[in-house]
Amino acid sequence: MKRLYLVLAIALLAGALFASGPQDITRQEMTLTMGVFGDLESAYTEVRNSDGFKQKFPKLTLEFQSSDFGGHHDRLVTQIAAGVGANDIEALEIGYIARFVREGGFTNLAADPFKGKQAGKDLVKFGMSNATTTDGKLVALPVDIAPAVFFYRKSVSDDLGVELTGIASWDEYIEKGKQLTIDKDGDGVIDQYALTNPNDISMIPLNGGKGDWFKNNEPLEPAKRFKSVLQLCKKIRESGIDANFPGWSGEWINSFKEGIVVTMFSGAWLGGHFKNWMCPDLSGDWRVDYPPGKIYASYGGSYIGIPEQTAAEKKAMSFEVVKYFCTSPDAQLITFKTTDAFPALVTVFDDPIMSEPVEYYGGQKVRVIFQDIGKNIPVQNVSEYDAIAVDIFNNAIKAVVDDGVPVDEAYTTAKQEIKNQM
Repeated sequence: MKRLYLVLAIALLAGALFASGPQDITRQEMTLTMGVFGDLESAYTEVRNSDGFKQKFPKLTLEFQSSDFGGHHDRLVTQIAAGVGANDIEALEIGYIARFVREGGFTNLAADPFKGKQAGKDLVKFGMSNATTTDGKLVALPVDIAPAVFFYRKSVSDDLGVELTGIASWDEYIEKGKQLTIDKDGDGVIDQYALTNPNDISMIPLNGGKGDWFKNNEPLEPAKRFKSVLQLCKKIRESGIDANFPGWSGEWINSFKEGIVVTMFSGAWLGGHFKNWMCPDLSGDWRVDYPPGKIYASYGGSYIGIPEQTAAEKKAMSFEVVKYFCTSPDAQLITFKTTDAFPALVTVFDDPIMSEPVEYYGGQKVRVIFQDIGKNIPVQNVSEYDAIAVDIFNNAIKAVVDDGVPVDEAYTTAKQEIKNQM
């Protein structure tokens, strides 16, 4: 009889713990570390210091390890490969998702007890799809997305009489770009360009390059889709409208502040960089529109995951933190207000903040555009070879733009190189 009572007592205790599990977990005293990059530290610090976070995690100490974009991801790749040294929670940019989908190293959040697919039911579908392996493992949750938009300087377009809203095609953009590319001081040297570099638009027609690199296991198919991108990049370079500044180089960054480059295609997040540090003095002059032809595309975005090497006793709490950053309306809107990182949580797309005029954009209601694009970004098929395909295709773009390699030749070479690595 005593044994029966003992068994019943244990069963009741286990049932009670299971029923109140997550609620009890979030109130445990614990220290977690989180790896972040760029502006994420400032945004996530605001979230961590918010009343909502403190109420949810009253005894949690969350410490950030922050670095620049390259340093963060170089560290993360090295530590994941070594199986030691990573933070309990890690943020990663969408371009690295395919790598970890292919190579592993992150906890499968779709498995019990996390049930990450259910937790992420209100997150953008294309974001969840990008982080899911072919056998259904979920390596991270999307925390922000990047609707691809067109930025332009209104004062410049007005002075030159160039209408930059509602551009119907890339060919039309190139023609308008020629009118924006001028010798401002009359010394015979071009000192104002429409665009930084053809590479900065190359992934927009491919929905950010996050999926659909293969059709029926054949890379870069249909061929027309990928050749058209190579042809577009070639046209831009031949038109003379780009300054040929390498992405994120010092001259690339300064070109916006100094008025050397007056339009840009990127994710909505770039506006946060403009406002916070790249060109705050140009507040009120930048405007936003859809990419040519009203393309709905992604251009970046961030994820949060838990390395497999994270201590088992910390994983439950770590997942609660991941869920909070990704699925709490408060956390999503705090991040958005701080750095313009657009929410991955679709339930906040209709929040009143989306209809507010934004001072940096001269009072334009730019978030209405962000919201519309975010709702309509298509889901693409991802594979474990996407990261390889992206790297090789980028080399093909360089060959066409910088080395004059014919489009057909660059395409054929890239296709074969991808096959060789599959």
